[in-house]
Amino acid sequence: VAEGRTLAELRAEDPAMVERFLADPVVGHFPGGEDPASAAERGLAAIADAVARDPSGRILVVAHNTLIRLVTCAVLEIALGGYRQRLPRLDPGASITLRVRDGGPTAMLSFNVPRAGTCTEDE
Repeated sequence: VAEGRTLAELRAEDPAMVERFLADPVVGHFPGGEDPASAAERGLAAIADAVARDPSGRILVVAHNTLIRLVTCAVLEIALGGYRQRLPRLDPGASITLRVRDGGPTAMLSFNVPRAGTCTEDE
């Protein structure tokens, strides 16, 4: 329903659907889209698999904006429904760095760091 469409376009078609999404994008996720909680679980499982295959301590994960923000909320114990407010923006090509330790809390070391050759929405 929402793929490739703006909120304004969706609002013109079904304002109540957009309001449910804005109020809580997990409970009110768009019909036909993946449930955000399931997406976060899938992302966390993929990271755990990558760590198990290469326990060197450094892995690179490339994913879509929303999935990155959902997984970040999950590891930082931020309610998933708040991902749009707590992590409102992740620029294309930007990176985040998390420190994950067995038995210890996960720490966010950086968020939305631009990489050489990338641009932000403002450029």
